[in-house]
Amino acid sequence: MNKTNFAESILEQYRNGQRYFVDLNLENESFDDQNLQEAVFENCFLYSSFRRANLRNAKFINGNIKTCDFSEADLTNAHFENLAVESSQFARAKIDGIYFDNNWAYGQKVTRADFDEWIKDYEE
Repeated sequence: MNKTNFAESILEQYRNGQRYFVDLNLENESFDDQNLQEAVFENCFLYSSFRRANLRNAKFINGNIKTCDFSEADLTNAHFENLAVESSQFARAKIDGIYFDNNWAYGQKVTRADFDEWIKDYEE
């Protein structure tokens, strides 16, 4: 798959003070090691990498984070709601205070307890 450069545009908007992103469709983008603290992604379809990103207080609402990689990201107080989450990775992510509710994977509702089990499995 070809890599695009939409991530750089979004990061530039973020550096200029924008925190609300809506209706994005991002595939194979890298936000690795970036600061997106307090960013809001609503109605977005994200198939991207957020490895080691600062996503403190970020919100992902009403969309899709299938195949996203949040490994080692700081997800402290992040909010994940009403999302398709299939094949997303959260290995060694910081998840203190995370909100994870009303999400779906493979046709099944997944809960915070499911999420905690995924994190536990990654750490073992």
